[in-house]
Amino acid sequence: MFSKKLTQKILRPLFAGIFTEGETKGMQLITGFEGDPAKGPAIKLYLLIDESDGVIADVAFQAYGSPALIGAADTACELILRKNHAGAARIGADLIDQHVRDKKNVPAFTEEMNSDLNLVISALDDATRKCSHLPSPSSYESTPISFDFPEEGAYPGFEELNKDQKIAVIEEIVEKEIRPYVELDAGGVDIQDLVKDEVFISYSGSCTSCYAATGSTLSAIQNILRSRVHPDLIVTPILN
Repeated sequence: MFSKKLTQKILRPLFAGIFTEGETKGMQLITGFEGDPAKGPAIKLYLLIDESDGVIADVAFQAYGSPALIGAADTACELILRKNHAGAARIGADLIDQHVRDKKNVPAFTEEMNSDLNLVISALDDATRKCSHLPSPSSYESTPISFDFPEEGAYPGFEELNKDQKIAVIEEIVEKEIRPYVELDAGGVDIQDLVKDEVFISYSGSCTSCYAATGSTLSAIQNILRSRVHPDLIVTPILN
């Protein structure tokens, strides 16, 4: 019923637990709650947020319900850790599902589990709404892109495609597996050109002023495209 990645989240959740006011470590404790444990499933999120930059320094959850709820909660916590609260607010059910898929075209959560996903998103919305007084800087030094994508090999017959077809293949990968993560931190990435094996990209939003745009984020984009499309691809950013 569950993907292998989701099963790991359920059996060995990394973020299960709570924070109390005495454990804030100089951070601000924000909580988000959804559901009613007396009547059905419920979840509570605990966010420790750095008041100087609005970044989520640590996160934990309590969940009362099905295994899928535990898996969804642990995945959401992994995605928002070290993100600014504004980026965390943009996480949706689709991104949680994509993060724990074994294969990119096979959902990790079945339709029957959508209520668990929505419960987690509602709790996250409740928490991030309470963060409006905290700063939300426009640049970050860490990459929002996950390196943990399933290995599926290069795109078959890529070398025989014409330029427009190759760009279309690359754009599909960017749209499904790169852009959603960049957008978490209010950034953007677009394909500008393809010259032989060199992919030229441009950044927008917070990525234009982020140190990671030429470091860890760039490396993540290149690694994903090499894994998904062709091992010889080189990604070069066009910087203003």
